[in-house]
Amino acid sequence: MKGIRELLLNNLHLKVLALIFALLFWFLATNREIAETTLKLKVEPVPGGNYRVIDYRPKELTFTVEGYRRELSRLKELPKISFRLPSELSKESGWVRLPLKKEDFYLGSSVKIKKISPPFIEVKIEKLIKRVVPIEVNFVGLPEGAEVVLNPSYAVVSLPEELAKVPITVKTEKVDLTGIKLPATLVVSLESKFQVEPERVEVKIVKREER
Repeated sequence: MKGIRELLLNNLHLKVLALIFALLFWFLATNREIAETTLKLKVEPVPGGNYRVIDYRPKELTFTVEGYRRELSRLKELPKISFRLPSELSKESGWVRLPLKKEDFYLGSSVKIKKISPPFIEVKIEKLIKRVVPIEVNFVGLPEGAEVVLNPSYAVVSLPEELAKVPITVKTEKVDLTGIKLPATLVVSLESKFQVEPERVEVKIVKREER
């Protein structure tokens, strides 16, 4: 009995290390194993041009993929994957059917897409027009005698065609300038319920005589 105990305890630390390394190698080998599986993933098309997506179908695509087990397990946990639509789809608003290509989707550097089902998606688009509108500042606490200079002082807004003649306002985010030392330069975001370019503008706050 004593001999068996000594045999078990002899070089115990080396045996524990060997066990840890064996488990580690097993874990790495398992996660690096190449596997093929089928995944159902929710998708979201992103407009690539001067239009917006009102609806699309199907909302879920089936992917036959090949890759490391670890990467494939990660994909199953994704809430959705986005992919960009072409810059030009149609001259008119309405439903458009688009073939899907494997290169449209990026699922990971080690994941190879072998098949997409269905091999198309239908999107309902609305064509947009662009309008140039002035930017209004939304500042509080502006020092007395100070002047605001915007660069640029206008924004380009993408709108549905029916809003072509409706008054549109683009404002900066709300900024409290109380106690600000002049001159000062800020970069602030623009706020609009429509797509706007640029998304941020440079703001210079100077004394009137310094302009």
